[in-house]
Amino acid sequence: MRNKQKGRDTGGDIVKAMKTEALISAGVIDESTATDFEKLDATLTFVDTVAEAVGLGVDMSSQLTDLGTKSVDELEAKTNFTTSQNQLVEEGVLTADDAKSRAENSSSLSVEQLNEQSQSNNNLKQQLDQGLSVEDATLIAENETAASESPELLQLLDELKGLNLTDMELSVVLEDLKVGPQVDAPNDAPSGVSNLTLEDEFLTLSLLEDHTISDSFDGVSTMLSSQAFASAFFSDLVDTYDALSGLESTNDSTSDTADNVEYALGGRNISISSGTYNFISPDSSTYDFLIAATDKLSLLGDIVFNPGSSDSTLIMISAQSIDLADSTSISFTGYELGIGSFNSLNVKNISLTAEGGLSLRSLDNVVINNSSMTTSGKGADFVHLLAANEITANSLQFSSQVKQITMEAMTINLSNINFPSGSSVNLNSLYGAIDGKYPNFGSTQYGRVNFIQNIMYGSNALTDTSSFDLHGGSITIGTSGL
Repeated sequence: MRNKQKGRDTGGDIVKAMKTEALISAGVIDESTATDFEKLDATLTFVDTVAEAVGLGVDMSSQLTDLGTKSVDELEAKTNFTTSQNQLVEEGVLTADDAKSRAENSSSLSVEQLNEQSQSNNNLKQQLDQGLSVEDATLIAENETAASESPELLQLLDELKGLNLTDMELSVVLEDLKVGPQVDAPNDAPSGVSNLTLEDEFLTLSLLEDHTISDSFDGVSTMLSSQAFASAFFSDLVDTYDALSGLESTNDSTSDTADNVEYALGGRNISISSGTYNFISPDSSTYDFLIAATDKLSLLGDIVFNPGSSDSTLIMISAQSIDLADSTSISFTGYELGIGSFNSLNVKNISLTAEGGLSLRSLDNVVINNSSMTTSGKGADFVHLLAANEITANSLQFSSQVKQITMEAMTINLSNINFPSGSSVNLNSLYGAIDGKYPNFGSTQYGRVNFIQNIMYGSNALTDTSSFDLHGGSITIGTSGL
């Protein structure tokens, strides 16, 4: 009778009436909720689901507040979400702490977003039933738990899934987003590097995409290098850039260009076909350019890069490899062209040209065969070859305008090269010169500069110490400091 007198609509169900009385006494719901059969039924069902979670060790006490303010749709969505989570906890895929964290984070989600999370949980349970291992399911669940911290992260997780990243890659990206990049940009990288907001990270999603470029850069996202270097998606590239910058131990100044604003074109795999590519800057100022791949950069055929300014530089870099196998010539009409990779850099049957200078770097080996390097004679006219391990150059031609050549590696192996007359040549290896002055002639020795065969300076053969004394005065052999 008391139940009726208070207007509670429990449909004559004594168990429901007792539960309602308990919830009102505990302050979980009020009398107004008890008068609406549909809302009361949805509330009691949700409470039962929460009780099941508590039985699994999940602290759900925070979910039993303000239930009277929830609509029927909200209560049903919360019930479905909690039920789907309980299944994952029972399977050992979701920990009690993660389930609690997800439930607390769900308070900011709409009915639609809650239903999407429920469906995601159900899909994971279905994959388990179809043979997915608990370990793999746990990794997926952990990624979704990390993303549950905000609706923006959940949306970002959906975007990342569309890029076909593995679950492990997703885990790394989400963790990086939480802690921010932990590597400072190189000293000569763009200034002002800072952690990006989540909104800014959305703008850098192109760094995770593959780009196949033909004829022009139209349709390919570019951004300030400072923004790319601050992105969690570019951390491997930052590490490589920093390490490549650290290869150089010489103090020679070879570039007289000012510190220009730098723009970056980045991606996971980048392929650039034959053609002339014009870099378009937002205004008439001089800009530098960075083309950077976290996996592989491929250059095909004859390529001309035109920055529109003779003071610009172009750096092409890969955190893994650069494929030049199908390239025949790469020309840059700006001041300096630099190419660098984490893995070995192989340059075969290729002509490289820049107005002021050329730089090749690798954190493994630089291997050059039957290739040429040309500068204009209007600037510093330098060529720098740097490798953490070995430089091997066979049939490398320098244009007569080249004034300064530096090679630096643990071991340098040279064959069939004529250093231009008047050029200053610095060759630095692990152990440096023999007798304080000379290369090793006619064979290969680890840690030395090896003149294996047909090495000349100004068309004068350098075959032994005597000929080196006569014609090698502009060649300095030192230690690399690597």
